[in-house]
Amino acid sequence: MANTRETAIIGSARMRPPSGPVKWHVMTRDGYKIRCLGPYQRFRGLDIPWNDIDALATVTEFVAKSSRSRKVVKLAAGQFGTPIEVYVKRYNFKTWYGPLLRVTRKSRAREEFELGWKVMEAGIRTPRPVWLAEAEGAVSHFSLLATEAIPECENVIERWWRLESEPERCELLLALGRFILMFHDRGFYHDDCKAEHFLVLPNAPSTPGEFFIIDLLGCSMAKSVSRLNRAKNLYQILRSFLPKKDNHGFTPDHKAVLLQAYGGSLAEAAKWSTWINRIGSLKGHKV
Repeated sequence: MANTRETAIIGSARMRPPSGPVKWHVMTRDGYKIRCLGPYQRFRGLDIPWNDIDALATVTEFVAKSSRSRKVVKLAAGQFGTPIEVYVKRYNFKTWYGPLLRVTRKSRAREEFELGWKVMEAGIRTPRPVWLAEAEGAVSHFSLLATEAIPECENVIERWWRLESEPERCELLLALGRFILMFHDRGFYHDDCKAEHFLVLPNAPSTPGEFFIIDLLGCSMAKSVSRLNRAKNLYQILRSFLPKKDNHGFTPDHKAVLLQAYGGSLAEAAKWSTWINRIGSLKGHKV
């Protein structure tokens, strides 16, 4: 286990974008090629009992996701040699032909690993990817990724429920609209842009610079984000406040606040609302 000083240094680093070149350590173990930051050289992510769901729940802090294509676990500091809390994902193929489809592509873990660092380099906050393991061979049947956890955070929906006053809720929506505009202007598109994928520390103010974005698989960084993809993200974030079977107390006035924060004016907000309504009509769920 890392000592107190080392843990404090790592904890501070995970809260900010990289300020210079990153030193990676590369090694091989048990048929896997591993790439990691220095403090994670002793991390034993390959020893996690991925194929035994009962054991997995026993030896980890909790199982965050378990499906045919991936498993995600949360580890506390010290578990399997991690110096601080991390989330670890193992990706695998659902079908026999899955590996054939990815012969010329990177593993899913590598895609998410590399995108995470590109996002941080663009000044967008996201949990640091710190450890990557890929099975050796022409195709990686399994690939694993560890990202540092943001301690004691809440997502935007949880904050929305916790805030008691209308001014506080509007402040949150203003910050959220400006944050989405910021990452779109920097070329980032989120494939599943829902409020649960935006994290913030409980004691932090509702400002764009305080948000972290998570779940990057399927997302992309490019020179620009098309108007259609911008509208898709706005639709997704609004839909997370307006689920079909629940009421989060989200009103048309709240929608207008978020869209005006994104568009910068009432006129632009109206244009984005038109785009969003078109997407809602196609999906059968207007927001």
